[in-house]
Amino acid sequence: MRRLAMWAVVAAMAVASASASAQQPVADPAQGPGCLGTPLTACIAWLRASMQLDEGRIASALSRSHWTDVNGKPFGAGLVDLSGRLPGRTQTQIMLLRLAPDNTVASVEASLLGDLIPARAAEAYDQSGVYDIVARILGRRCPGLERLALYRFIENAVKPRIKMERRDLSAGLLGRHRLTARATEVPYWAPASPTRPLSNGPAPTTWKQAATPPAIGPSK
Repeated sequence: MRRLAMWAVVAAMAVASASASAQQPVADPAQGPGCLGTPLTACIAWLRASMQLDEGRIASALSRSHWTDVNGKPFGAGLVDLSGRLPGRTQTQIMLLRLAPDNTVASVEASLLGDLIPARAAEAYDQSGVYDIVARILGRRCPGLERLALYRFIENAVKPRIKMERRDLSAGLLGRHRLTARATEVPYWAPASPTRPLSNGPAPTTWKQAATPPAIGPSK
């Protein structure tokens, strides 16, 4: 009986492992089409193959991708917001795809799993997921993309250009303020092929006057 029970446990573990493996994307980020400059449908198909997208949000996101005014004329840039998880990660990441008039992806904004401003060691960059998401956005546009090269580019070319901008949202003892970190005039980076510069800083941080402003890092 003990032997039968043991085999039952082993079989259950094998089935669970096979099921989990089947759900995990196995595509190589460096071999796919990426998203920049590709049709929206190809970008979504590629993200599905290389990470776990939240399927329930895709249809509604596509339905909101192009806005029209009261006369039925399109206006504004096409936007598609997606969410999902990288292989081996449990945290959800948000991606905002900005579309060109021909419905190709013109740019991508993505949330990270950690703040890169205080990051110094490669381990901190790894935890943020910045390489994994950039590799999926670029795909084969940059097949020679290396983790350390990307981290050094951010550390040496992006961070020195970060400037802090403070905006007072309300006054008073409990007034609210917003601190935004942004890097501008970032040079193009081409370790293997031309790519778009990494120019967007982290999301704005908001705090109340009574609290100590969050430590984001020095402005250079």
